[in-house]
Amino acid sequence: MKKIGYLGPKGSFSEEALHLFLTTQSEFIDSPPELIPFSTIPRLLFACDDKEIDWAFVPLENSTEGQVGVTMDTLGQTEHLFINHEFVHPIDQCLLAHEPMPLAQIERVYSHEQAIGQCREFLEKHLPNAQQVTCLSTAEAAHRISSIRENWAAIGPRRAAQLYNLHLLQECIQDATLNATRFVLVSHSLAEMSDGDDKTSLLVIAENKPGSLYRILGEFAKRQINLSRIESRPSKRILGEYVFFVDVDGYVFAPPIQEVLWALKEERISVKLLGSYPKAQPHERIF
Repeated sequence: MKKIGYLGPKGSFSEEALHLFLTTQSEFIDSPPELIPFSTIPRLLFACDDKEIDWAFVPLENSTEGQVGVTMDTLGQTEHLFINHEFVHPIDQCLLAHEPMPLAQIERVYSHEQAIGQCREFLEKHLPNAQQVTCLSTAEAAHRISSIRENWAAIGPRRAAQLYNLHLLQECIQDATLNATRFVLVSHSLAEMSDGDDKTSLLVIAENKPGSLYRILGEFAKRQINLSRIESRPSKRILGEYVFFVDVDGYVFAPPIQEVLWALKEERISVKLLGSYPKAQPHERIF
């Protein structure tokens, strides 16, 4: 049986989104894979890179908090992984506790840093004195408070409340109503061109000198290739050096994109292909 890894433990938003994603893909409906939880995103992606599992399902960006930096950094470090699919999943954050209690009594709030960031206004308004404690996942936060009878709470999905026998103190506490996370499925081979719209994800290392990013973007612009996303991250090699994660419309072997890649190569600009894959379906895309 083939294996898909996700950020666990059970009850995380990643697991919730993965179950929904699998129902949209005929290849997985006909042959359900084994779902393997991992404690961190780097462990998950490196396990896939080492072929311990067949796929990894990871969060890439959130409509409220932006990029998931650890995912982007780790994808840049792997050698054999390609994004095959993207899936946009609505995120409703809930405040969980082991028993009903007034919000004023809560002394600590546990969750993943992304979830805490998505609920910043709620926390400042209703829990200004509660200590915020970050965990590796929302599911770990729920599991942690489930076994300790203290005035502690966790931020996480409804499914975590069911799995860990917790009480829902309040639902939909995220700051933005249309809060969603873009997940990607990565594997060891490049996806084939789809019948619909594709996008290509690239990692570009720009020289730390005036005009370098302008020249890169100009290669796409003069061929009328749309850039749907560009994010920068520190290269972690030299202070002031950045890498850029770029999403462009089209499949990587389309002539215009090949022309850009060749032009960048001639200018000695380093480019890594992160994948070409179908765009999320219209009914999934909410931001």
